[in-house]
Amino acid sequence: MLTIGRLGTLGDIEPKTLRYYDRVGLVRPTARTPAGYRVYTEDAVERLRFIRRAKALGMALADIRRILAVRDEGAPPCQHVLAVVGQNLAKVQAQIVQLERLRTDLRRFQRLLRDEVPQGAQSADDCPCFSLLQDFQKLPQLPSRRSRRGGRHG
Repeated sequence: MLTIGRLGTLGDIEPKTLRYYDRVGLVRPTARTPAGYRVYTEDAVERLRFIRRAKALGMALADIRRILAVRDEGAPPCQHVLAVVGQNLAKVQAQIVQLERLRTDLRRFQRLLRDEVPQGAQSADDCPCFSLLQDFQKLPQLPSRRSRRGGRHG
């Protein structure tokens, strides 16, 4: 049996994160001591490793929870994992397209600045950067960080 501190060390996760994972149903303690401390089995270490790997691949905690729930019921979660990976690939591809557009616009703006900004400007009034940026067309609207992550706890 592992205490929350020992599990955190083995899984390279802070105890407060483990408590959060307990609250949201990702990792449950096997039991509690008479003093109320959480205790876990060795299986929890591998579960934490799966969660970390899945998060590193961009999976949302809600998706990870569903995958683990399917597995906990004894069913193979492979189709669900495949669906989540497909959705994440589509999101990444959309982000790549947006970033390529942004790179193109940044290069255009950089060329414009090189052509229009006088060498040896002496004061802020000599620098047309602000007016050029206001006039620069087609600045892409990237989604906010929250919408890219898929919500608050994604």
